[in-house]
Amino acid sequence: MLFLGSTYAGWKTRQLNIEAHTRADGRIDPIYRQVTGWHEGGLIERLPAPRGFRGRARAVIEARSFASIPRPDVIWTSCGELVVPYLWAQAGPLRRPVVLETDWSFEQQESMARLYFNREPRRGPRRMLSELSERALFSQVSLFTPISNWAADGLRRAGVEDARIRVLHPGVDLSLWKPLPRRVHEGPLKLLFVGGDFARKGGHILLQVMRERFARDCVLDVVTREDVPETPGVTVHRCEPNSPDLVRLYQEADLFVMPTRAECFGHVSVEAMASGLPVIVGDVGGARDIVDPGETGWLVRPEAGALAEALAAALASRYILPEMGARARRVAEERFDGVRNDQVLVELILEQAARHRLPRSLREVHA
Repeated sequence: MLFLGSTYAGWKTRQLNIEAHTRADGRIDPIYRQVTGWHEGGLIERLPAPRGFRGRARAVIEARSFASIPRPDVIWTSCGELVVPYLWAQAGPLRRPVVLETDWSFEQQESMARLYFNREPRRGPRRMLSELSERALFSQVSLFTPISNWAADGLRRAGVEDARIRVLHPGVDLSLWKPLPRRVHEGPLKLLFVGGDFARKGGHILLQVMRERFARDCVLDVVTREDVPETPGVTVHRCEPNSPDLVRLYQEADLFVMPTRAECFGHVSVEAMASGLPVIVGDVGGARDIVDPGETGWLVRPEAGALAEALAAALASRYILPEMGARARRVAEERFDGVRNDQVLVELILEQAARHRLPRSLREVHA
């Protein structure tokens, strides 16, 4: 069984989790390969070409294990378009079941292109080529496991039938992300923001609202890879995924805030809820799979006014925030138990392997 996973942004946490959750599963013999998109000092990285081109070239090369021979029994991947150059490995007797975990379709990707990639949506021949590549990839996928209902809707609009779609939230390690006993305390409310792409995740919106309305009522911890200046009441941290320092910041906060402007799912929101935090997040992408408004947090338009209203509501109800956080933890246990959800994934993989071994005339009946 080959697990070929991307480690860009939130996908790094996903790849770490799926390795941890499946290594102990005796039903499969897993092989793990990662697509990082960059090797500092590598030959490709030293080429006189735009950084984006070099990064993509590196990522495509790293995805070559999709075509490994001897062929694995089943291939799980989150790399999508990066494996398109290797679809030749699915020809004839080399074909194997492919399980594709995805957080968006091409259509949904392009709707967020300005915020994700700082470019206009593709048009003309480039768009046609991308759509052809998506159709080529989708024709080779046995089972789609979109991580949200929003992503599943994108697949359906792209022509994927329901029989090949199973929404499966990635989840987190609930034994790692767990709450400490919480109590209401006096003094400023402790907010936590976690987002590598600070601007896209709404970091500047949060700083503006903090500065203009809540400098006296709140303090803010920011975890990001970008250079964000510290100001009174704002502390900036560098933390690795799943690290003890990051876990501690979640456990010490009163409220998680990320007014993201463009997002597919929001793994950090799930980490926050598992840590017993109510959340305020942007109402984009798959956020409605995560947050129950009024019960576990607030969904907001990613703009200053809406965020300020939600923060004011949180301050006004600060004495029930621990209760909301307890409900958030229960939702995490019900929906986002990473160990249990990845056990379901392994079961789906085993079903695909068993179906592949059947004579072709019986595969549809078995499905």
